Amino acid sequence: MNDHSFGAYLRSLRKNQTPPMTQEQLANAINRSKMTVSQFEKGKNAPPQGELLEKIISALSLTPEQENKLRFLSSETRKTIPGDIESYFFENPSICKAIRAAQASSADDSFWNDLSERIGKPDE
Repeated sequence: MNDHSFGAYLRSLRKNQTPPMTQEQLANAINRSKMTVSQFEKGKNAPPQGELLEKIISALSLTPEQENKLRFLSSETRKTIPGDIESYFFENPSICKAIRAAQASSADDSFWNDLSERIGKPDE
């Protein structure tokens, strides 16, 4: 497992705390069992969303970049839009139009990175 999966990234974030956080400590902070945290990290449970994901983010005191990556990995596994941008996405139908245009022109990730830079830095 690598940091490209929700579970591996969660484990990495937890262990990189100062001092490192145990599964039990994270479980206590989010009012869940150690088994729940273990199952998330092993990829045996679908990644959390909503309030539980918010509790994990808060318990780990993540940077905006770390938070965005954790939210993305959680949503990617479920094939959904990250909860923190879902309402914005649906309130702005032109987003779909832009995505479809980019898809039709075979725009890659560097296109979206450039666009993000021009709009502002959402990870900061």
